[in-house]
Amino acid sequence: MEAIVEGVFQGGEPYLRVGSGRPLVYLAGFALDHANPTGRMRKIALVSVRALALAGFEVYYTSRAPGLSVGTAFADIAASHAAGLAAHFGEPVDVLGHSTGGDLALQLIADHPEVVGRAVVASAAYRLGPVAKQAQLAMIASLERDGRFRADALVAGFTQHRLLQRLLAIPMRLTVLMKVPNPTDPIALLRAEDQFDVYDRLGAIETQTLVICGARDYFWTPEMFAETARLMPHGRLVMYPDAGHAIVAREDFVADVTAFLNAP
Repeated sequence: MEAIVEGVFQGGEPYLRVGSGRPLVYLAGFALDHANPTGRMRKIALVSVRALALAGFEVYYTSRAPGLSVGTAFADIAASHAAGLAAHFGEPVDVLGHSTGGDLALQLIADHPEVVGRAVVASAAYRLGPVAKQAQLAMIASLERDGRFRADALVAGFTQHRLLQRLLAIPMRLTVLMKVPNPTDPIALLRAEDQFDVYDRLGAIETQTLVICGARDYFWTPEMFAETARLMPHGRLVMYPDAGHAIVAREDFVADVTAFLNAP
């Protein structure tokens, strides 16, 4: 089994480092705990990065720093990441962000392009899509009310089929039976992301950026994905017609990301 190294960036962002070669910072999606994943969640996280490591990258699977205060702006989170990347690498580094991490990657190249080489924005756009926004507001309300995570609020983003929505909601409702140990971090992150919007800044982003997504990712709309890529001077779009939100383990995703990052 490959060596897994745990570390922390300057701003407190924990990471798992896997592989060797050119560094690639992987900004992970939303998580309830701002720490390196353990147990089953660790196995799921490593599926996302193992193929990239095998493709020749030294992948830093990165979460947010713990101890966020409610009222923290998304730009503040990006600034902390930027300072950590600059201190750790000393030169621009390629960044891949998925979902919430994709939003963060866009904020990072809008605010701190000097720390990023190339950017991959996976399953994310210039602001939250209507379904994503509604889901996150429901999760915030539940976490603030009684510290419980409403995973079933996410169902509409995964499928539009009403029967499948009802079936998928059954196991996801079980999450409300368990209280989140420290709800402050996910509340702060969700509230910050709710205000995230770089639409008016896309035209000034000079970073070479791949927007990669699934046409069946209902958290956003296909038009939002396409517009994000189109409005950036060096944006490129790859959209899989048969894919949803969870695209990072697909072979074609890894191949497309690798080709983009390795292109002259």
